[in-house]
Amino acid sequence: MARRTNEQAQETREKILEGALNVFSEKGFSRSTLSDIAKRIGMTRGAVYWHFKDKRELLVELIEAMHEKEAELVAEKVPVVDSLGDLLDQLVVRVELLESNEEFRKYVYFMSMQVEWATEKQIFERFRDVHARNAPLRGIGRLLESAQQRGEIRPEVDLDQVNDILVGLFIGMMRNYLAGLAMKPLRATMKPAVQAIFDSIRA
Repeated sequence: MARRTNEQAQETREKILEGALNVFSEKGFSRSTLSDIAKRIGMTRGAVYWHFKDKRELLVELIEAMHEKEAELVAEKVPVVDSLGDLLDQLVVRVELLESNEEFRKYVYFMSMQVEWATEKQIFERFRDVHARNAPLRGIGRLLESAQQRGEIRPEVDLDQVNDILVGLFIGMMRNYLAGLAMKPLRATMKPAVQAIFDSIRA
């Protein structure tokens, strides 16, 4: 019985998180309330409060859940990232996920465009912590350094600069796509852009 109760509680939390993502992505974080979320999923506000003390706690758990889900989906297709080719494959998988998965697209749009980070510093710190553990380019410094030691990258290449360029390219192209400004599908432009960077640094 206790197991079933725990399963029901988890199912309810997941339902609340799904409702929160939909409301947050439509209204923005500051304009959304737990009442809005409760109404969206057909629950009472009290039931939502029973699981989350406030919407900040809800957002923190949403961040954790979405990053975990993203990491699992990406790892299914690119389980190991040990080379420049692996990194390129991983980035392509991530943009394909952004284009094909509505839930993930809503989340990235919301986090990129609709969270008022200047007034939500506590949440930003948590987001940065989670993002640092699951970021698309996490560990790129180590990977670039290993590639340079193997002779794959020219010795005079500034690896910190390459890191910044890759991060800027990836984030910039995603935001361009989410804003509706991209002229072509993201997956069609990300791969050749990253490949061009890699070609420019190879030995």
